[in-house]
Amino acid sequence: MILLVTGGAGFIGSNFVKHRLANTNDKIIVLDALTYAGVLDNLKEFLDDSNLLIPTYQHDLKLIEKHIEKNVFSFESLKDETESKRLSFKFEGSSPRYIETENISGEIEKILANKRFVFVAGNIVDSALDEELIKISDTVVHFAAESHVDRSIFNADAFVKTDVYGTYALLEAARQSKNLERFIHISTDEVYGQATDKPFKETDPLNPRNPYSASKAAADRMAYAYFQTYNVPVVIARPSNNFGPFQYPEKLIPVMTINALKDEPLPVYGNGRQRRDWLYVEDTARAIDLLIEKGKIGEAYNIAGHNERENIFIVERILDITKKPRTLIKHVEDRPGHDVRYLIDDTKIRELGFRQERPFEELFDNTVKWYIQNQAWWEKISRMDEEYKAFMKAWYEKR
Repeated sequence: MILLVTGGAGFIGSNFVKHRLANTNDKIIVLDALTYAGVLDNLKEFLDDSNLLIPTYQHDLKLIEKHIEKNVFSFESLKDETESKRLSFKFEGSSPRYIETENISGEIEKILANKRFVFVAGNIVDSALDEELIKISDTVVHFAAESHVDRSIFNADAFVKTDVYGTYALLEAARQSKNLERFIHISTDEVYGQATDKPFKETDPLNPRNPYSASKAAADRMAYAYFQTYNVPVVIARPSNNFGPFQYPEKLIPVMTINALKDEPLPVYGNGRQRRDWLYVEDTARAIDLLIEKGKIGEAYNIAGHNERENIFIVERILDITKKPRTLIKHVEDRPGHDVRYLIDDTKIRELGFRQERPFEELFDNTVKWYIQNQAWWEKISRMDEEYKAFMKAWYEKR
């Protein structure tokens, strides 16, 4: 089977790629724009000079065109200095190959004759690129999205473009394919909005309350509409709050762990009593396996962790693991429209055989220890990623 995994350099996507390569005979094409949360180092063990490709012509919704001259192109030649610096950082130490977009599917087929992995640096909003990749794929697993509520509050623009329009572009390409067996759309439990004591079922109405979850709800319903209207073989996954290694260092667990290691304040929104159901990223990967194999086309499936904890519990446990004092906790202004609780009923996917394999405390402690033991991974981002530094300063400086 050939899988096209969008957003495969991100947190959940890269963990899924590793899981799938280790446990199946699949061949995988990753399509990732390497925006803020896409980290090429997440997949470095699979990359060499032959299977890292950049299409020679790409465009985004602003109609900014990038023409890449083979063998003489450098990111420094881009007119946009910010984009030049970002891409130079993202591809540091790599030697990508530049391929004409209209020839990329043929080139990938040549590579996959001898290898199991290809990385394509490109944006899902590019319909021509989507068509080239989907036509040689059996299954699409669509992770690609802007995925941080804080960032969506700060600037919703990219969330609408990537999450909504990008999903539409992929679905349009998918409906042209004659061979596509599954289109696994990765949604989120946040599309239901704030929960009370009754867990949401897949049939409950969606009621998102922030720009991120609204963009994901729009994409979720667009995917469903393409099944109903065009018979695109869509299966929708709605996982709860994921955790594990390689999560971009501005999310809760890595932020708090990194700050604790640096003896810096740990910023806790409001009273910290917000509750999340934590789902280990490897369990998410196994759940997606089930949906590829057994998921009913046109259906949505909740994926719960059954590990509901308050944010303050998470922060205090991190301090205990890192042996740091709780005086480092700093209660800061809550974010606007902060959902206090997410809670979902995942009976449907459990009926397919899904189960968690290890207890939360073990997985959580191992995750925190991963960030302690892999400081080089996140230090590179915190030291060199200008976009990351700018966001963290802008978001937290007045809190």
